[in-house]
Amino acid sequence: MNTEEAVRRLTEVVRRKHLALATERTYCACLRRYCDNLKGLPVHLSSEQKLERFLTVLAQKHVAASTQNQAFNAIIFFYKEALGLELGQVSVLTF
Repeated sequence: MNTEEAVRRLTEVVRRKHLALATERTYCACLRRYCDNLKGLPVHLSSEQKLERFLTVLAQKHVAASTQNQAFNAIIFFYKEALGLELGQVSVLTF
């Protein structure tokens, strides 16, 4: 799955659930950032490790804690609602 396909799937779910447009924009932006971050990570890492490293990168860039929480929730939402998986069920997801 590429980044645009992932964003399209996320957008479909957000709209189907009638979430706010601001939520859609924020979640899609977080997902794009996450996908960009995945490109530099080793493929053997678990999904939890990849998410942890992504959040660490955000912290190192001095992103506010609320922004980190929002990014975390966006990625969890993507895995659960758009992919139908719990985070631990995904061993290798590449973009």
